[in-house]
Amino acid sequence: MLRPVGSRAPVPHSGTHLGLPWAENYHTWYMGSGTQALSAAVRLAISWSSLEGAVPEVILPAYGCPDLVAAVVAQGARPVLVDLLPDCPFMDTEKLSQALSDATVAVIGAGFLGMPEQLPMLADLCRERGVWLIEDSAQCFPPDCAREPIADCAVLSFGRGKPINLMGGGALLVRDDHNPAAANVLCGLPEEQLKIDWKWKVRRRLFNFLLGRFGYGLLRRIPFLGLGTTVYKPLTSLYRVRLPAGLLEAGILEARVRPAIASKYGQKLEFLRQLGWSLFMDSKVSGANGEGQVILRYGFLAPNRKTRDRAIKALNRNGIGANAFYGQALPDIEGVSGLLHGSARNFPNAASFAERLITLPSHEDVTDQDVSVIVTMLSAATARD
Repeated sequence: MLRPVGSRAPVPHSGTHLGLPWAENYHTWYMGSGTQALSAAVRLAISWSSLEGAVPEVILPAYGCPDLVAAVVAQGARPVLVDLLPDCPFMDTEKLSQALSDATVAVIGAGFLGMPEQLPMLADLCRERGVWLIEDSAQCFPPDCAREPIADCAVLSFGRGKPINLMGGGALLVRDDHNPAAANVLCGLPEEQLKIDWKWKVRRRLFNFLLGRFGYGLLRRIPFLGLGTTVYKPLTSLYRVRLPAGLLEAGILEARVRPAIASKYGQKLEFLRQLGWSLFMDSKVSGANGEGQVILRYGFLAPNRKTRDRAIKALNRNGIGANAFYGQALPDIEGVSGLLHGSARNFPNAASFAERLITLPSHEDVTDQDVSVIVTMLSAATARD
């Protein structure tokens, strides 16, 4: 079985002095996870605001990872959801403008599968209202703020299934004009050292083995692991991490040489557009996000949920790790609804997106034969409509 997502964990490059793409404008704070980094960003936004007495509010998309909610709630803030644009993973800026209030301290612009949010438009709205723009680049590398420093801070994740896989950890990028004040907040957090010892090396070997077709096939046979299941997990800790020299650099170097599978998908699956499917990634994959953008998965929308589910079933039956990603809009994910106002019915575009989304592997192990199988299976799934 071809795994849905994830690249192999690297070993540190000794003597590598690779400049981080964002280093000119942002200071890097390494955190215990991407969720912790996002929660720390929310803490900074709250500390920067002049809000007194009211519960701070943070705006985020109605379709996304439940860790977004966990990061906000952990700081005593209220998540406020905004619906998506039709057939698109990004927030409707008109609805976002309506959601801004005197209690808003930050807007989270979450990248999706390697495509950064529409940050310039979000930045304009944030500047008008004096709130922070947080770029959630957990699924994107490099972050869009490396191109233009319009976000107040940005978040990276180095966990399993992320563009840079270090088997855990994350980073908070704080723009230089905010960093002196941020240091007063972040330096008080505990710090742990990541050690590249024999235990780490054994874990890396096992992890990389399980990413292979045989290893991942074995994992799928263990039902209690819940592979691919989206669940809400409260955030209970916040700490900094000291990374070994050369580890992040090794991850970046490996990401830069991965093949551009997503571009091939865009060409081979163009026929689906005439059959009622939506290929929202095609323009992004062709270079709109800049050279070297890592596409985490290739996503597109089926005409309806029935066709989507049939296609996923056929692909998995033929050894392709396709899935529906989160599967539901945020209000419908178990454990999240009690933390939010409204239901998925209040966010029709996000609900439609969740019902029709299908994602395909786009990592370095995808072959031309895999792409041929995918085209055949999708053609057959569509023909039955």
